[in-house]
Amino acid sequence: MLEAPAIVGIAVIIVLLILLWGRTGAGSEEDVFYDPSDGERQPHKWGYTDTRFEFDGPRSVRVTGSRYPLAGYSMPYFIPFAEEVLGVPITPEGIMPEVEREALPPRRQNDPFEQGIGAVLGTDQVATTDDERLVHSHGQLSVDEIYRLLYLGSLARVVDLVVYPQSEDDVRHLVRLANEHDVCLVPYGGGTNVSGALACPADEERTIVSVDMRRMNQIVELDEQNLQATIEAGINGKELERELEARGYTTGHDPDSVELSTLGGWIATNASGMKKNRYGNIEDIVLEATLVTGIGDVETRHATPRNSTGVAPRVWLFGNEGNFGIITKAVLKVHPIPEAREYGSLVFKSLGDGVRYLKQLRHEGAVPASIRLVNNTEFRFGQALKPAPTFLHGLIDRAKKLFLFKVKRFDPLKMAACTIVMEGTPREVATQRETIFSLASDFGGMSGGASNGRRGYTLTFGIAYIRDFFNQFHIMGETFETSVPWSKIHDVIGAVEKELAQQAQTHSLPSKPYLAYRVTQTYHTGVCIYFTMGFSGKGLQEPDHIYHQVESSLREAILDNGGSLSHHHGIGKIRRSFLPKIQTDASLQLLRETKRSLDPKNVFAIRNGAIDA
Repeated sequence: MLEAPAIVGIAVIIVLLILLWGRTGAGSEEDVFYDPSDGERQPHKWGYTDTRFEFDGPRSVRVTGSRYPLAGYSMPYFIPFAEEVLGVPITPEGIMPEVEREALPPRRQNDPFEQGIGAVLGTDQVATTDDERLVHSHGQLSVDEIYRLLYLGSLARVVDLVVYPQSEDDVRHLVRLANEHDVCLVPYGGGTNVSGALACPADEERTIVSVDMRRMNQIVELDEQNLQATIEAGINGKELERELEARGYTTGHDPDSVELSTLGGWIATNASGMKKNRYGNIEDIVLEATLVTGIGDVETRHATPRNSTGVAPRVWLFGNEGNFGIITKAVLKVHPIPEAREYGSLVFKSLGDGVRYLKQLRHEGAVPASIRLVNNTEFRFGQALKPAPTFLHGLIDRAKKLFLFKVKRFDPLKMAACTIVMEGTPREVATQRETIFSLASDFGGMSGGASNGRRGYTLTFGIAYIRDFFNQFHIMGETFETSVPWSKIHDVIGAVEKELAQQAQTHSLPSKPYLAYRVTQTYHTGVCIYFTMGFSGKGLQEPDHIYHQVESSLREAILDNGGSLSHHHGIGKIRRSFLPKIQTDASLQLLRETKRSLDPKNVFAIRNGAIDA
């Protein structure tokens, strides 16, 4: 039995938690996810040149610049956490220099085509330098592209020419000239894909031209009465939201890559955002779009809320991955900026408790704009990115831990957590808040406070830079995602964990493999699971090939246990070999026949997904 002083101490702790930790409303911190201003892009790595993870001491790191809430403070827990989960030392002395860049092979010229575009485009719309060619020849696939390029050597094939259309007519001229002169066109948006979709086929003998759409970035029309906007496809998410917000609106589409990825890319990959619960996935947001193809423009003349007019041609827009043509503009739903936004967080004793909670919350219809459940490894990863606490916050942290681990009996190596964003009218948010937090107690969940919820959401936009930090130490990592029925969630997770352990033994990996995962989106019938996996390739022969073998085996395990091939990253080239497992021969033939119909001369020959010629 507890003594009186202990009871008093626990009571004091509970009061502190209620006052300082358990609040679920929005706090006083500035509600900013990322810097909305433009910046200079890294040529090959992720993000902006002013932002990177770097050592600020022998055992601590910081994020440079001021672009993200994650930046500007020392992180003393990050390196110890990484060393613990990987089992290898990470020190400033272990940084690996990038390889010296080799000169690119001479570009393959097509003089009649180049003369044709010279008559249509300005000189500032055409680029042939090695730097421009290389930047446009890859996406952000971590190991097969970025690690290979920076630490193993050049890419097998690069584009020969880069063009920057500034209008829909420019695009039509390019497509017509490419058909006339047998040239390969590759649409390019933000270059953020992680599926190998931009990798040039090594055996392509024709001139490959990258069509960079980013100068087509205007809001053509905002129809406030009908809550829709016509927008050029080259606009990136940050530009789009910045311009709409100035007029009082938002699309609500908020992928991790929102600062860099483009509207055309979202459509071409069938993308999903973190707030899809409220605003929908990209196929729910886009009412209509224009696809310029070898046989003309594919579009519906009027964007209406819904129609029943046979098989809608718009189906070939979503997930086309550059195989059919170039997306030039789209009509999107827009929403008034929400009157209220609140954050919250929850902690559960186990991932299983959190999954059961999410399922019940979905069925009760009180799902907020975003709710993401992270497993224990990812939870501890997020904690490792915190600064050293001040004296007062140190006391609060110790009180939290005492209450959680001693009083409530949470296991620090098993607990899971949810981050929550609620948006809408004040009444909507109040209703969601009441259901979300009252229901959580039925599953043993406890509030973790608004600040942790806000922080967990904003961290998303800064952590992509961590990959490039780890690459310097031969540590290779990548993300992969799947959609899974509710009944298969634990089967898929367990199969991935088991297969990764087996692969670590098979390949004698020099580090412990890292695996973290989170449930990022929920649906009536299931969820999206987003995995992060990595290990050290130091000392391995052809570490990039071994990584690809390991990752492929994990995808096989996902498919064998009821998961999908992708939820929102797309197929590209790294997943195409799995297509016969998920589509019938007739389905694949339909895709290929559609390709031949829309692109009879195979101008769009990037060969993603089922399109192999």
